[in-house]
Amino acid sequence: MATNLQDGNTPCLAATPSDPRPTVLVFDSGVGGLSVYNEIRQLLPNLHYIYAFDNVAFPYGEKSEEFIVERVVEIVTAVQQRYPLALAVIACNTASTVALPALREKFAFPVVGVVPAIKPAARLTANGIVGLLATRGTVK
Repeated sequence: MATNLQDGNTPCLAATPSDPRPTVLVFDSGVGGLSVYNEIRQLLPNLHYIYAFDNVAFPYGEKSEEFIVERVVEIVTAVQQRYPLALAVIACNTASTVALPALREKFAFPVVGVVPAIKPAARLTANGIVGLLATRGTVK
């Protein structure tokens, strides 16, 4: 089921809002976070999932930090108003690097990003090299 959020253009794919299972939001600026969603869903299949992406402001790499923070908080707020969230996963590197503090301050549920996963990956490699596909906003 696709639902448009506040701006009428941000799709949100979800089951019914009356689903009794804990609800996990997976958010990305585009569809790249679907791989994160698929991995989480395989590990925790009994949860209710919502995947939201921001096709209006995509891509985030060239946007200002202020814009990204406002936009991501607005979208997560809109989803949270419709569905009681148990967890939000920010599956966007750029949004993870700038919006996590604001999200964690605003919401009582846990909010996790994907960028910290790079640090353990670097420690686990045999040669200390990790490939990273990132926008300028993430690298800054």
